[in-house]
Amino acid sequence: MVYCDDMVKDRLEFLGQDPVRLREHRGQGLYEKLNTLGVTHGQFFRALGTNAEDYCAKEFGVDLSRISVERFFQSDPAAKWLFPDIVREAVAAGLKRKPMYPELIIRDEKIPGTTYDVPFVTENESEEELRTVAEGAAIPESEISYGDRVIKLDKKGRGIVASYEVIRRMSMDMLRVHLERMGERLGRNLDARLADVLVNGDSSGSTAATTVNTATSGVWTYADIVKGFMKLTLENYFSPTHILVNSDLNQTILNMSEFKDSQMFDFAKTGSLPTPFGVKLVPMVDQPVDKLTILDAGYAAQKLTEQGLLIESDKLINQQWDRTFITVVTDFAVIYEKARVVVQSDWV
Repeated sequence: MVYCDDMVKDRLEFLGQDPVRLREHRGQGLYEKLNTLGVTHGQFFRALGTNAEDYCAKEFGVDLSRISVERFFQSDPAAKWLFPDIVREAVAAGLKRKPMYPELIIRDEKIPGTTYDVPFVTENESEEELRTVAEGAAIPESEISYGDRVIKLDKKGRGIVASYEVIRRMSMDMLRVHLERMGERLGRNLDARLADVLVNGDSSGSTAATTVNTATSGVWTYADIVKGFMKLTLENYFSPTHILVNSDLNQTILNMSEFKDSQMFDFAKTGSLPTPFGVKLVPMVDQPVDKLTILDAGYAAQKLTEQGLLIESDKLINQQWDRTFITVVTDFAVIYEKARVVVQSDWV
């Protein structure tokens, strides 16, 4: 969600109240106020200088680490209005913990709709090189463009299929464990999407990566990785930060003699993956087969989000779990096309 200046002002005014006055808001009134302002209970708790556990202990007299879901709903009429955000925060915690994509993008930008014109720079080496410029002569320019790079965002989600009879006996702590795992799995889907975008391009349809073939089709050598690294570094003039591989290719690299030298790398003892040329090696979910992506994470891609993590709150408030869905509306966009190079072995 993108907030206008007036809403930002209202949010600051509400959260900036004296904690005593802020605590007067509770139950349905608090839930509706937070929704109107686009504020989560987590932000409300931080404004109070507390957290969900301490808040529930003080307001409802319950210990979230010990209580069952059913007992939580019975503790206080206001408790049920907090439940959707407890679910959301647990999923969000998993979504932040496991995925690799936050490390591989420039930033996550909030946008106002499901389509977005991406600003981008079309680089031209001959036009952009520094030259001696005579008095009054034209200076070489780099142009930031709009207009023909439209990204269309898709909804991505995961459902929770369980009857309330199953959920109500579960402890709140164990429910949060399951929800965090769902968040991790949702993050896996986003990792897979980013891996595909970095190789094949984003939904604008014109941003596939530059590819470099291995010396021998179907065979990987240390020299092939060096070749891709040097192309990104010297030809494209970006600084490699990560190398993305799938499981099979990761195993192939780990078994190369150059990366089995215990004096340089210590994978056999510690499990820490080698860092080829000082670059982080990242096993990536659903990285396209037979393709290795070398990228500069500071320039290659960004995440665009129209809708953050959304829970079907009404169902949770009314204890109707049967099919509850957790969704986001987001996608990735390539920013600098030359900020990644793909080395491929399936070129025949």
